[in-house]
This record gives sequence, C-alpha cells and structure tokens, in this order.
Amino acid sequence: MVDIVRYRTTLREPSLIPMINVVLLLLVFFLVAGSIEKFEALSVDLPVAKNGKMLSDGQIVVILGAQREIVVNDDFITAPDFRQTIMDHLKENPRKIISLKADETLPATFMISIMNQIKEAGGTNISLITTPF
Repeated sequence: MVDIVRYRTTLREPSLIPMINVVLLLLVFFLVAGSIEKFEALSVDLPVAKNGKMLSDGQIVVILGAQREIVVNDDFITAPDFRQTIMDHLKENPRKIISLKADETLPATFMISIMNQIKEAGGTNISLITTPF
C-alpha cells in the first residue's frame, strides 16, 4: 500500500480591511459628489437689479410667492398671522434687518401691504432681495 501524504489546510478567515476601505472610499465619494445646499421653502423668480450690496446673515427672511404665499424664516405663515410673527421675531432686536424676497409676477400692491405690515410691527430695516444684473 502506498501512503499518500495529506496536508491539513487551515481555513483562512476573510479579511475585513479591504471591505472597510471600500466602504470609506464610497463614503468619501458621496460626500464630495453630493452637495448639501439649503433649499428654499418656496421658489420665487426674483426681479433684476442694476446695483445693490450683499448683507450678512442673521436677518429675518420673508418670501412672497407668486400666489401670495408668505414664508418667514422657512415657516409658512397665513396673512392674518404675519404681523404678529414679525413682532415676535423683532422682540429681541428691533433693529434686525428684514429681507424681502418677492416673486417678480407678484402684484406691487400686495408687496406694499406686506411692507406696511412690517412697518406696523416695528420693523425699520427692510431690504429687497433681487437678482444681480
């Protein structure tokens, strides 16, 4: 009889390091490829202005939509509650800048009534946001 020598092979456990590398590479790829931007609660077509200046953040942003929707700092507000909402935002700092974004197709009379309500609520610094020319 012939003796056949058999070697006992040990099973190697799979290494997790290549899988971790792939997962981290995918994570970095999606972080770089995907841009995280703040989107507006209401999209508006801004009018064009020939000149103006950029303001710093920290102001109250009022967005007026084409269908007379009102958004204050990303919260939809009804027309009767608008004045009180502005008063609440101005309690801590009455000199806070109120930036007004209005759709270019919005009637001017509605925008003027909103500006009058801001004035009645105690707002004195109103800034109109436009698209640069």
